[in-house]
Formats: sequence, C-alpha cells, structure tokens
Amino acid sequence: MAHLQIAKRQPLRHGVGAVDLAAHLLAFWGRRGLLWHMTVRHLRGQYKQSFLGYAWAFVNPLSQMLILSFVFSTLLRFESGGVPFPLFVFVGLLPWIFFSSALASATDAVAGSASLVTKVYFPREILPVAAIFTKVVDLAFGLVILVGLMLYYEHVPTETIVWVPVLFMVHMIFTAGLSLPLAALNLYFHDVRYLVGMALTMWFYLTPVIYPESAVPERYRFIFDVNPNAIFINAYRRVILLDDSPGVERLLLGFAIAGGTFLIGYYLFKRMEPGFADRI
Repeated sequence: MAHLQIAKRQPLRHGVGAVDLAAHLLAFWGRRGLLWHMTVRHLRGQYKQSFLGYAWAFVNPLSQMLILSFVFSTLLRFESGGVPFPLFVFVGLLPWIFFSSALASATDAVAGSASLVTKVYFPREILPVAAIFTKVVDLAFGLVILVGLMLYYEHVPTETIVWVPVLFMVHMIFTAGLSLPLAALNLYFHDVRYLVGMALTMWFYLTPVIYPESAVPERYRFIFDVNPNAIFINAYRRVILLDDSPGVERLLLGFAIAGGTFLIGYYLFKRMEPGFADRI
C-alpha cells in the first residue's frame, strides 16, 4: 500500500485534450511500480482459497481444447488445412482465452476496488491494466501446453515465430483499449459486466477459433474482415503453423485498429474518471 499512500492527493487535472491525454499517459508510466504491485496483488488473489490454485491456468485451456477438438474434428469434421486439429484449435484458443478473460476481468476491476478508489488517488487506469497483465501470466502457462502439443505433433516452428511477440503486443493494446471504457462504464451501469459476457459469447463464434476462415461463405467474409480478433488469430496461425509472415498490410491494419481503440478508450476512461467516487 506504500505506493498508494505516496500517490495520495496528487491527481492531475482532469482535462482530456491532446496535451492532457499525453500528460495522463506520462503519469501512468511514472506509476509503473504501482502497476507491478497491483498486478502481483491481483495475481495472488485470483486463485486464493482455490483447491487447484494455479493449476487452473493449465486445466482451463487444456479442457477447452480437448472438448472443442472432439466436437469439431470428430463429430462435425471441420477441416484444419492439414494441421492437426488440436494444434489448430489451441493456437486460436490461447489468444482468445487471453482476450476474453482479460476483458471480463478488467471490466470489473474498478468496481471491484471501491475502497481504493474512494480513499486514495492514483491513476485509476492502473486497475484494469493490472487485471490484463494478470492474464498474461495465465497465457504463459498455456504456452507450456502449446509447446507440448508442438513437440507431440512434431511441428517445429521456423523463424516466422519471432512475429509472435509483436502480434501479442498489438493484441494486448487492443484489449486494453476496449477494457478501459468498459471498466468505467461498469461503475456507472452495473449491467455492463453482463453485456460483456453475452457479447464475448457471440464474438467467439464470429471469430475463427474453431474453424478456418476459408470455411466461411463468401457473402459473410466481410464480418471477419472487420473483426480485429479474426485478424489477430489468423496472424498467429500464419506465423506459428504455416511458417508465413503475418502480412504487412494486415499487420498495419491490426496496429491501426489497436492504436485507435486504445487512444479512444483511454480518452473515454479519463472523461468518466472524475465521477468514479460519486458512483461507488
């Protein structure tokens, strides 16, 4: 809590012009030590009093992969372009689990830390961003399973795998951009957390996690062209499974979407931030 006490009574003025937005971002960067503290705190509390503890980070993606692989490769017989179906599914499932769990957790981050918001000042955006960073740790556990699958199926990635950190950073920026305004709105309207859950369920089926985009009829392809998660997941598969680059145009498009989403989301968050204490 020392980080919070140091930050007490030191708020920036709540302007939202371009200069003010840059000042808020600099102040946020200046509190990166607090961000680390809150991430560790969130991580410790995530599986507190859980029998399996951090093993859930393995159980959740592994169980989903097994169920989806059985249903969609054995019963419905989806094609996977020559790639073993469990590997095909898991490469799409891992970033989706990160995105959906991070978005859901970050949406509830400000409302779930009411005592901190009302007692001390600190950049409130630290709360949803810390919730997102916590899910990065879960993703790291999932990567262990992915490595095991690649060894089992004898799929050795090529040098194109160096694109993965770049893609993930862009994906995480996009996730943060969506999470910030949703975390603020959830404080004003508690229905938001339920709407996010419903939206994620629909979004899952409109994203090529369990099927290749080539299986989508031509007249519906536009849905996937404007779906950022479809862009990211297809890019992950290209660099990990197909030994191909993500494509410069698609990568630039993803970066533009992520950067624009983050700036707009951060702007909206700072606009709503002055009313947080009154809504708790």
